[in-house]
Amino acid sequence: MKHSIMKVLTGILVTSMLFSQTNVDTRISQAQKLESEKQFKKAFKLYEKIHKDDPENNGITYKLATMAYSAKDFKKAVKYYEKLAPNGNPTVLYNLACSLAMQGKNKKALSALETAVEKGFNQLTLMKTDPDLTSIRDSEAFQAIAKSVKSIENYPEAQRFDFWVGEWNVYGLNDARVGESTIEKILSGNVILENWSGGSGYSGKSFNHYHIDSGKWVQYWVDQSSSRIFFEGNFDSDQNALVYFERLEPGSEKPMRRLTFFDVAPDSVRQFSQLSSDGGENWTVEYDFMYVRK
Repeated sequence: MKHSIMKVLTGILVTSMLFSQTNVDTRISQAQKLESEKQFKKAFKLYEKIHKDDPENNGITYKLATMAYSAKDFKKAVKYYEKLAPNGNPTVLYNLACSLAMQGKNKKALSALETAVEKGFNQLTLMKTDPDLTSIRDSEAFQAIAKSVKSIENYPEAQRFDFWVGEWNVYGLNDARVGESTIEKILSGNVILENWSGGSGYSGKSFNHYHIDSGKWVQYWVDQSSSRIFFEGNFDSDQNALVYFERLEPGSEKPMRRLTFFDVAPDSVRQFSQLSSDGGENWTVEYDFMYVRK
């Protein structure tokens, strides 16, 4: 709950909910002014009065829950988060779990956390590092919940393309140097970014990642002229290679394209592109590159 992304989401969510009501209570702006002046206790009391008059205003309920938690009044935080819990918002449920854990109500905290994950909470790194969950983190129940999180960290397949990461010189036919490429992991290590610079001035980038829902690897390539190619594929253990196929638009007359990355050795990767005009019966070579680590 202390991570900046949570604070940003909270701010956006609360502002949206506060002003989504048909009849806006003028006291809300007064309470917000008190907050801006850091008069949090007065603001909290005013929000409580507003909530008493309008208990179904979820924006006010959420505001009270987060303010109570910030003030370490975990009893009230739980009260207001529990009121929101039936809506099934995974962030609310996660915050409820944190509040319960900070109260020492570990069994209820684990139940709330399990429900949060079932409803879509997938910030596994946050779960594993959040000090608010320290009291339950070593339990077998927590470990089981963590393993059920739909997070890329729980999918070893997502690491199968790491052999391509590095700084490379790239060679083609007759060992002629055709360019260079920097392959790096971005977005918490969940996406592999290709930065290609060809010897002829051709340049481009591709974004590669393992897509949990489809169980496939995806590559989206775009070059300096805004041309693009979209690939899907899987790792082939028999070839020790990641094999992509271009996904064509329905009715497209373009030939099929197969792009294969062979994990040849720790310091070399083969990128082999082939085309087929007969539905994959026969393939011709488009290009055959060897990456040599710098």
